[in-house]
Amino acid sequence: MAISEYAYDKSNIIVFTTRLSPSLLEFWSDDFNFECSLRLLDDLKQQQKIAYIKFHHQRHKALLTALFTRYAINLVLGVSNPFAPVSFAYNDYGKPSLPDFQFNSSSSNDIVCMVVEFSTHPIGVDLSHSKQKISNVNFLKEFRPIFDESEAPQVDTYFKFNHFWTLKEAFTKLLGSGLNIELADFCFEVGKGFNVETYKYVEEPSKSDCYDYTLSWFQDIEVNVEKLKEKKNQFLESLEKEEFHCYSSILENGNGDDLPVIITIINQNKEKTIRPIEVQLERILHEYI
Repeated sequence: MAISEYAYDKSNIIVFTTRLSPSLLEFWSDDFNFECSLRLLDDLKQQQKIAYIKFHHQRHKALLTALFTRYAINLVLGVSNPFAPVSFAYNDYGKPSLPDFQFNSSSSNDIVCMVVEFSTHPIGVDLSHSKQKISNVNFLKEFRPIFDESEAPQVDTYFKFNHFWTLKEAFTKLLGSGLNIELADFCFEVGKGFNVETYKYVEEPSKSDCYDYTLSWFQDIEVNVEKLKEKKNQFLESLEKEEFHCYSSILENGNGDDLPVIITIINQNKEKTIRPIEVQLERILHEYI
């Protein structure tokens, strides 16, 4: 395991990522490997839920997500068994929580991500999808109701549409509101300069189980919550403060028909350093199977 000491600095935001790689898919194509990996969860209900998923790819991603979630949280907690069960508390809208730190997760098609912050203030993260069925021509017309009038002129390319989508989703996840909020009741002002060329993902392959790597973060983003304040929105009012900081980067550059995967994080504490850590689950599983 090659993780720099700064990854455990509690003043940082830690971004754990993992991927449903071709090698992991091949590993799980062997029924024995899949069953042994599933047993690591040691939770019959969760095991059955995953095993009964009809399609192989979705079943494999569900197992990846379950194992990765436990691994990341137990790594932060210092638990010796990386796949030990984790007891979550949940709010009325289904958002999980733990007493020691804030965390949130998201996934793209083959990427799963979790952010961790040692804070009493919530955090949200969202990833865009590399493949999706939304029209790359009529996207704004189709989704105009989710945008404030100040946002519509900014959403003039498909890339920007996907970026704004991650901003909206990450903010609702910070609030813990789920779908119980009007997405046009808060808006973003995004500066110029966020693009794949400038913020592209640079792969840093490693033979370690997990390793830290580098992302460039775009931060020229402002959040406006005046409409939520006027409506006395319960989720906004439940926060200890109205301070929001947005960070966006690229987790996958896109190729051919695949779109760039955008990651957006929104938190409430300024001057935070974000430390990404890639978890290579297949390498870890070989130690237990």
